[in-house]
Amino acid sequence: MSHSQGRKEKDVLNRTLLTEGDFLLKENIDLTNCDKEPIHIPGLIQPHGMLLAVTQDMDLRIMQCSVNTSEFLGQTPEELLGKSLIEIIGAEQMDQMLLEIKRQEQDPIDLHYMNFKIDVMGEISEFYGIIHESEDLIILELEPAEASTTPTISDFEWIQSFFRKMKQTENRIEASQLAAEQLKLMLDYDRVMVYEFDEQWNGKVIAEAKEQELEPFLGHHYPASDIPKQARELYLRNWLRTIVDVNYTPVKVMSLPNSENKPLNLSLSILRSVSPLHIEYLQNMGVGATLTISLIHENKLWGMITCHHYAPKYVTHRVRNLCNFLGNFFSSELFQRQQLDDYQSEIHVKSLANHVTSIFIGNTSSSKVMEQLELEQSALLEMMNASGAAVVYHNKTALFGKTPMIDQIHDLAAWMKHRSKEYVYYSSALSLEFEGAIPYKDIASGALYLALSSDYKDYIIWFRPEVVQVVHWAGDPEKAVLKENDGVRLSPRKSFEKWKHVVQSTSLPWKSRELRSLGDLKTIILRQTENQRRQAEEESQLNARILMENEKRYLQLMELSPVAFFTISEGKIVYLNQQALKLLKAGPTEELLGKSFLNFVQQDARHSLERHMSILEHSTQLITSDEPFISTQGVEMLLELTMAHVTYGGKPSIFAIARRKIGDDEQGDFAEMTRQLKNYVNTDALTEISNRRYFTESLNKEIQQGTDQLRELSVLLLDIDNFHSYNALYGYQAADTCLQWIADVLEAFGNPKGVVLSRFEGGTFALYWAGASLEQAVELAEQIRQAVISMKIPRNPSNPEDCLTVSLGVTSFQNVQLSASDMLYQAERALMKAKQEGKNRVALIEHMN
Repeated sequence: MSHSQGRKEKDVLNRTLLTEGDFLLKENIDLTNCDKEPIHIPGLIQPHGMLLAVTQDMDLRIMQCSVNTSEFLGQTPEELLGKSLIEIIGAEQMDQMLLEIKRQEQDPIDLHYMNFKIDVMGEISEFYGIIHESEDLIILELEPAEASTTPTISDFEWIQSFFRKMKQTENRIEASQLAAEQLKLMLDYDRVMVYEFDEQWNGKVIAEAKEQELEPFLGHHYPASDIPKQARELYLRNWLRTIVDVNYTPVKVMSLPNSENKPLNLSLSILRSVSPLHIEYLQNMGVGATLTISLIHENKLWGMITCHHYAPKYVTHRVRNLCNFLGNFFSSELFQRQQLDDYQSEIHVKSLANHVTSIFIGNTSSSKVMEQLELEQSALLEMMNASGAAVVYHNKTALFGKTPMIDQIHDLAAWMKHRSKEYVYYSSALSLEFEGAIPYKDIASGALYLALSSDYKDYIIWFRPEVVQVVHWAGDPEKAVLKENDGVRLSPRKSFEKWKHVVQSTSLPWKSRELRSLGDLKTIILRQTENQRRQAEEESQLNARILMENEKRYLQLMELSPVAFFTISEGKIVYLNQQALKLLKAGPTEELLGKSFLNFVQQDARHSLERHMSILEHSTQLITSDEPFISTQGVEMLLELTMAHVTYGGKPSIFAIARRKIGDDEQGDFAEMTRQLKNYVNTDALTEISNRRYFTESLNKEIQQGTDQLRELSVLLLDIDNFHSYNALYGYQAADTCLQWIADVLEAFGNPKGVVLSRFEGGTFALYWAGASLEQAVELAEQIRQAVISMKIPRNPSNPEDCLTVSLGVTSFQNVQLSASDMLYQAERALMKAKQEGKNRVALIEHMN
């Protein structure tokens, strides 16, 4: 079985098992080698639940289980091992569980869970079960179902209130602080921190909500050794990680006697026991329980929301499920906030850069250029957040603000020129790189050099002063590990008191948005070029950048593929990776590029493969077949080939992955690449929910199933009101962010109900809800409409109360022989009705029976 297909290829969880790594299986682990600790196969779980591992065949035999089963089921491990799971949960619940596992192939990143009622020593006990696959076994983790309680505020009301507050924050730091405060209110932990990583994986607390008597950790830095690499990998596989009681006694997992005693891979387990080193670390901090939410973007862990409690604490599954959604939402929202902050700042910097550029382009006299720069020196300095600048232009030199002496500047320019790339060089620790800068490091610890002519005779250097920084660490990072009394074992540090590190001879770093603005100034190098040509080049660069962004996922899929990968356009190979070269036993890539793909297929199989490739043009489905191939050296081989239809470089193309049919050694990699390929074909690039093509095919399948089972099917269309004017007013980037926000709302209310979501085009989204009545669908539509209003997305800058709204059309069907296009047409009629009645409303078309 394949792993669940995630909603977001860039932000989604990596639901594969952790297997790669140089792990130490027999050596003692301490902080000298903790990055090699096999924490995914501990053979232990936390004691607040139990675990069963069963075969995937018809017998569903229990092969492994935790040794605490008697506490929960009244049966010892010896009694359970070898039994069929059906004997424990019954045939009906077994069928439901197997159906839940099948849904993993299509469902988004939600955990797959269900409620169980199990006969325990003559009495029915309720359990909460989490289900996932681990290699060739099905893992069922059971926890006693908590007593039913009614929350003081509904999840819907809480999410709606939270969305409204989040959209009112000004920037990412405010949004992070709000997230910490709201989570503390909801979860009632003693401390909640939003924590982000730098490029070296050191962490920093950027937001915190805590009990008043606790010492603040806000602004504290944590060394990268606190969270080793394989721990970060596991944080990519679950939104949520809980430790109910830091002082727990781990429970062993035992195997059926005489079976293969292979360690159970618990990468995706919610009960997996924690590394003893991490437990010791938490004990040293005095922490009693933790909850961690992963923050992920483009398959990278960029931060975490960490909750500490100073006593044991159990979180109900209802709240955990809400936290799973929040992990996805926070990952997207907080990262987008940073992008939006950067975008707004970049627009300002770009406008200043354009203004400075116009001074050089618009004046033919160097004297006039210098005179104009004198008048506009505030713009020259502000665009780079500099305290000084030196401009050398046509043998004239002008100094603005605080700068070194002219002779010092000329020496510095000669040094920077030889280190420049594409006319640019910069440093935020100049005196540490260039000894000649030591005498003036107080006014020029940072320097940014830009040549204005191809011979480097004309240039600008911006300067930034030394900023003595005090970095607060949670304990001395040089003492992150301590030698025990025996002089052998290294343990986590025991002191987390604030430790100050003073950084000298550095300036504030040059930000990427500032460096990007240099592209406009570089046009001065070509100042003889006509204005129209300059603008055309900028437009071309912008289009190329957009094209590169749109094809980014292509490149990721191709470059990182661990199996053979081909891109085929017009029947010819236009790309193949190293694995493909090895598979076909070819030399350099050029040997195969441009060749017909069918040339490497045996003659009698070409017609069949051509037919498969033709079918792909009209389907979102992947086609897998076994095909006889011939290598470049004439070796015949049978390949398993999986293909998907895509658009590459503006042309209809095919992505294909292949492996030899000689065994299952590559099955894990091949299955994962198949999953990624399927996800790519079915996903909208911007919002990363289902695309229209996949949605329509899925709806047609659901219609057939619904007809057979005589159940209702509701279809909804949502359109953002006046979205074209919003796009024109705020620009494409803000409009894209708006679309992502709407997708987040749809997921918040649709995913828990099993609603299938899609972005159709522009500001239009489609949903279908199998088994829902018209009344239920209308209620959902109204919740979505109100949630969008509560976000208060401004539509008119001059009127803060004028916010973006949506209109929704709803229709429902039962036992009707209609196609997806017919149903969507009825939903479109309902949407048009909502628009005609004044927008910002829900309209419906009655049942068709």
